[in-house]
Amino acid sequence: MSTTTQTRPRSRFRRGAVLAATTLALVGGALAIAPTASAVDSSGCNSAWYYLNGHINTNGVNLRSGPSTRYSSKGVLSKGTRTYIYCYRDSSKDAWDYIKVTSGANKGVKGWVRHDLNNWW
Repeated sequence: MSTTTQTRPRSRFRRGAVLAATTLALVGGALAIAPTASAVDSSGCNSAWYYLNGHINTNGVNLRSGPSTRYSSKGVLSKGTRTYIYCYRDSSKDAWDYIKVTSGANKGVKGWVRHDLNNWW
């Protein structure tokens, strides 16, 4: 009787461990083969070139490597950070400015910010 009592909890534990390992392997495999977004420079613009000074109008704005939230953040910009706007990308969903940061911690870094978070002077 004591053998049966000890076997059942181990059996349940083993099944749970196998299920967890299988799930982890499947999810990890899906993540490993998912495509990543490559950085996009000014070639991603579909507008005229502007060459305007601007500034970030709120805190916590991601400076991204491309014109979408799918792209990685190159840094976080705070309200009042000065920018130099080269051009923008307009799509049916949203618009993005291609900028160079001209003040603050990310000074000199080029990237993309959402158009509505970056005001022209």
